[in-house]
Amino acid sequence: MSTLQAPRGRVAAGVLAGGRGRRWGGKRKELLEVAPGVSVIQRVLIELYRAGMEEIIILANNPRPYRLLGVQVMPDLRPHAGPLAGIETALHYYTDRFEATLFLPCDLPAITAREIRILLQEFYRRKLPVAVAATFDQGWEPLCAVVDNRSLPQISLALRRGERKPRAVWKLLGCSLVNFPDPKPFFNLNNPQDWERWLLQERYPTRRPDGGPYLAWAAG
Repeated sequence: MSTLQAPRGRVAAGVLAGGRGRRWGGKRKELLEVAPGVSVIQRVLIELYRAGMEEIIILANNPRPYRLLGVQVMPDLRPHAGPLAGIETALHYYTDRFEATLFLPCDLPAITAREIRILLQEFYRRKLPVAVAATFDQGWEPLCAVVDNRSLPQISLALRRGERKPRAVWKLLGCSLVNFPDPKPFFNLNNPQDWERWLLQERYPTRRPDGGPYLAWAAG
């Protein structure tokens, strides 16, 4: 078992699932199965729980696709303003109860608890308002980030001024890049071609590292 531990009780999580799926013809890419009975978004949720996250919400304007996941779904307070609006919504929801919020997009078929724990630990070690994942091959992963909940006023102000790019706001707030040598955990499904590429790679195992079945969690 990894010695990396998330700061329990101090950080909550938000899974960003507000995209319209235009490049997918409206198809919900996060509902594709990475293993029998386990969708991409379930994979993300499983790894967040394994990393020690005790409270998770899904940020999406349409709750219907996620009604069987057992996780609260929250619509954006500021509709049609991109993922930054989902980030604002989560910070607003968590602001009085948690110190920070960890964000992941819903379309990461290979993320693991290890990367999540590292990102959390680096956020607390470096003590900047935002810690952002980055890889040598892919560069910034601006939606894979831990954000100090006290950043909410600045994020809301940026949205009111028309800013829609998280990366620009992270730079404004002050952020640290957490570099990961292996880009595979941050592979995301931007389009159907990415899914085809994923299917050619090693698929996600149907059992957790501790031997328990993922299928049991998915069905539960």
